[in-house]
Amino acid sequence: MFKKFKGHYAKQKNKKNDRSVISYEDIPLDDYEQEKTEISPEAVKKIIVAVCIALVAGVIVFAFANRDKLTWDNISTWWTYDVLGNAGNGYPVDLVGTEVAANNFTASQGHVAYASDTSFITLNSTANEVANLQLRYSKPILKSSGNKFLTYGLGSTGFQIQSFDSKLYSGEAEYNIYSGDIASNGVYCLVTEGSGYLSTLWVYNNNNNRIYKYSFSEYYITSVALNRDGTGCVASGITSDNGAVSSGIYILDFTKGDPAFVYKIKSDSIIDCEYLNDSRIVIIGQTASYLVKIGDENYKTNRYNDKTLANYCINPDTNSYTVALSRSGDGRSCVLVNYNDKGETICTIDTDCKADSLSMYKNVTAILDGNKACLYNTEGKLIYSGDTGTGSKRIVLASDSTAYVLSVNQIRFIDFKNPSSADMAELTTKAGS
Repeated sequence: MFKKFKGHYAKQKNKKNDRSVISYEDIPLDDYEQEKTEISPEAVKKIIVAVCIALVAGVIVFAFANRDKLTWDNISTWWTYDVLGNAGNGYPVDLVGTEVAANNFTASQGHVAYASDTSFITLNSTANEVANLQLRYSKPILKSSGNKFLTYGLGSTGFQIQSFDSKLYSGEAEYNIYSGDIASNGVYCLVTEGSGYLSTLWVYNNNNNRIYKYSFSEYYITSVALNRDGTGCVASGITSDNGAVSSGIYILDFTKGDPAFVYKIKSDSIIDCEYLNDSRIVIIGQTASYLVKIGDENYKTNRYNDKTLANYCINPDTNSYTVALSRSGDGRSCVLVNYNDKGETICTIDTDCKADSLSMYKNVTAILDGNKACLYNTEGKLIYSGDTGTGSKRIVLASDSTAYVLSVNQIRFIDFKNPSSADMAELTTKAGS
């Protein structure tokens, strides 16, 4: 079969042992190494161009998916305080002040911010203190978006606007403040008492000039949230309807005088509201959660049925939210229900935990029960669990296996995958294995 094969490689070790298949064992090693496959320069150029196009496309997709975070402000902060900045001594770090409410603690992109009874503090990823600004509020409230922060005194008139490293503005509202919010571009709003009205909304641009005002005559506004670009907001309020509680949801466009939409929810008291994305809003009530699609007259209702709301977490980064519903009156033995931005159930997680705090990061949900945290994936599987240290009050996931924990006197950083501190000695990873 191979008699017509000519060339050096056709020589066999033993001509008498002709075989129908040539084995490379019959080829001298030095001759085998001399056999090469030539690639033309044109082919090399095409490969390089294809790789470059793939890399550029990947960067574009990543940048588009994270366009809200890849702002000049965020990049500058990262470069200044994480790359060039002085390193801290690491976590845990003691709190400044004597008390920090759980809702006055936030963490994003490796940065921590909190408002205590005396100060507004920011920390970089190594626990180096970047900002330490004095607060004079008896009941401070902190709101944040990206590297912009709003602090105000609940029931008083004072408020401040801060960046990650400095105070940008300090002001006094005309009336006592009861709610507020801030967008990442610096637009902020305040809800106050209203002269002749139940509540009044005031909206300001990043130069602290008022750009919008709306007075509410039917509802006391208890919660407000700006959309991502600060061009509109959702406001929720309560009133009495024949002796029963009734709630109103206002969708406001700052280019229009009248509300774009008003929704009425009977027999429920609204706790919170937030944009999941530009077109969908989640409303958290005492007896149900509601999903509003802007432009639709109707909204989707997800009732708690015979369970009690123990806690909740809203995550605009994943367009989803989770409610912890307790089967018992003491708030323990919770079931976690995770919903997408259409109000559809993504997963249901049965636990024996009490939901002192909830946090979400991509496809992971964390629940804090006292000094123990459990992390679940969207399949409802327990992937990590462990001790978070004494006095734990709130957990905020920094990744799918790390978290910042606020305690009564410290802020801690915990790596559930690689525990190294005494507090984490009892950690079990990939529970059940």
